[in-house]
Amino acid sequence: MGEQTLKLLVIDDDPADIELLRRNIADIPDMSVEFTSLSTSIKDQAVLSSQSADLVFIDYLLGSHTGIDVFQAMKEAGCCQPMIMLTGMGNEFIAVEAMKAGFADYIVKEAMEPSHLRRAITYALEKASLMQQLEEQRKQLEKLARIDDLTGLYNRRYFFERFTMEVSRAVRYGQPFSVLMIDLDHFKHVNDTYGHLFGDEVLARTGKNIQIHTRNTDISGRYGGEEFCIGLSSTGLAGAEEFAERMRQRIENEKFIAPDGQTVQVTCSIGIALVDEYDQNVSRSLDCADQALYEAKSLGRNRVVVWKAFNDLKK
Repeated sequence: MGEQTLKLLVIDDDPADIELLRRNIADIPDMSVEFTSLSTSIKDQAVLSSQSADLVFIDYLLGSHTGIDVFQAMKEAGCCQPMIMLTGMGNEFIAVEAMKAGFADYIVKEAMEPSHLRRAITYALEKASLMQQLEEQRKQLEKLARIDDLTGLYNRRYFFERFTMEVSRAVRYGQPFSVLMIDLDHFKHVNDTYGHLFGDEVLARTGKNIQIHTRNTDISGRYGGEEFCIGLSSTGLAGAEEFAERMRQRIENEKFIAPDGQTVQVTCSIGIALVDEYDQNVSRSLDCADQALYEAKSLGRNRVVVWKAFNDLKK
């Protein structure tokens, strides 16, 4: 802690109390501190001032506000720094209230001394660091629960969840929504001939290709093995077919270098279906795209086929 300058913000409307805290912190051995004070309880100013701080001290009584009011306003504005409550009253109720609100610690001004402050500051910073690590781990676990690690696309479970949501939204607002099923042709032969590591590279680069060429409003996932699925928002069959043909060409034009040094070309077959505005059964829409994909395979692979039964029924 001695090698790094700690940026502290103190929010207190009593200059004497601010000076008392400043002197006590200055007496803490091996602690380099940049001390900033704010003698007003204006919440917006507190938020702005805290943006560069590592730790914030807030007095309990701040004119017409309490420190808890300011604390909550700062948290709602996205401030994530650890905060310590200061008070001139050794009131157990205030201490409980502060800790329940989310303060890292609670210090009575009359009992303030350097050793006590050092413990409180160290604890607050360590707790904040631990909470940050836990939040990063939570986000990582959340990502693992919805992202296919190899391709970077949604996994099948999360894709189906998002697909269901997007179909409902499209139907609600009367927008077309198309779904593409993509399957890499003869992928088992690729794996058997060049090995699974090479096969993984093909899958990863295909996933990257899909990520790059889909919009933020579209959804894409690895549906299983060498099969991918894309949901195109606000896109009818004509637009979906144009997109699919471009994607087919991109995958066909991708060049892979096998372990033996030879260049390998991989093609794909794509089936397309339009979500029926009168039938929100998402499984049926995916089945229709899968039937179109099967037809593309039957016709010789490396092609796009549109499932048009809905359109035929409406004619």
